[in-house]
Amino acid sequence: MLDILLTSDGDLSVTEWGDIVLTESVRQAIRIRLLWFFGEWRFAPDIGIPYWEEFFVKNPNLSRIRRIVRNEVLSVREVNDVREIQIDIVNQTRAATISFVAATNEETFREEVGIPWGIFTD
Repeated sequence: MLDILLTSDGDLSVTEWGDIVLTESVRQAIRIRLLWFFGEWRFAPDIGIPYWEEFFVKNPNLSRIRRIVRNEVLSVREVNDVREIQIDIVNQTRAATISFVAATNEETFREEVGIPWGIFTD
């Protein structure tokens, strides 16, 4: 899947001449999906991960959360398998870290995505 390349902090990657850069990065596609909060996009409010409803609640159901994350990672067309998922939730700060191992036909890779709630409250 062709997409616009993003920097590690989520900005557009632009060349020194001001051109955008394209990529077919599976890692970026997964990262975008995991950072998408449920109801965030007004044109498709039924997509995204239910962080407020499932993750950042008292006594979150970790097995359900793992299934949600696994399904989201598997929804990226190139991903064949999710071999490992670790989710660390800090309820005091309402932040989470999702670590996973995903496999495609071409590679198996480990990735970590931080979910900070503060970026959405300004």
